[in-house]
Formats: sequence, C-alpha cells, structure tokens
Amino acid sequence: MNRSNDKLINDKTLPAHNFITRELVRRKMVTDDSDFELYLYDALFEELLLRYEFKTVIVCTNYVVTKMKQSNLCDEHGNPIENIYAYFASSIRFNLKKITTEFNWEEYDTFKS
Repeated sequence: MNRSNDKLINDKTLPAHNFITRELVRRKMVTDDSDFELYLYDALFEELLLRYEFKTVIVCTNYVVTKMKQSNLCDEHGNPIENIYAYFASSIRFNLKKITTEFNWEEYDTFKS
C-alpha cells in the first residue's frame, strides 16, 4: 500500500482537539508538537465526559494541573514525573472518583504498603 495516497495524509484533515486538551496546551502542561499525544488527552477527556459532568471535569483538571505545576512536575516523592500523560490521567481519575463518590481508601491499592 502506498502511504502517499492515503487521503488523511494528503488532505491533512485531522479532527479538532477537545476544548480541555487545548486548555492544557494553553496552560503549557503539554505542547502541541505532537498530535498523537494530544489525541491521547482527547480520548481521556471524551471518556471522562461520558461519566462526569463537564464542570466537574474542568474543576478536577484545573486542580491536577495546578498541583502538578506547583510540584515542578515531580511526584509526591520529589522524583521527576517520567510520563506526564499517565500521571495526569491517573490523578484526574482518582480526583474525580474522590469528589463524586464516597471514597473508599481500602479500594485504592496505590496507597497500600
């Protein structure tokens, strides 16, 4: 198959990014250098918006971004975060669950020793 004949490549018609993803770029949490990375965030936000209200996702996004930037992109032990997307995705899911349900710490095995 000749990839140069691929309509997507020739037309460069890629879907627009999610509003929240664009906000992460604006706040310099992620760069717009890689559409691949941005589409990961798009998929994450689409998933979250199916389960949670828009305002709730926005509030949690703001909280997680603020905390990550305050820590200079280091984890809770002071180590540099190696995978920003994975850390962000885990953090936002944790915080959304925490503020929208009666959170059971026993179920969350990340904090178990």
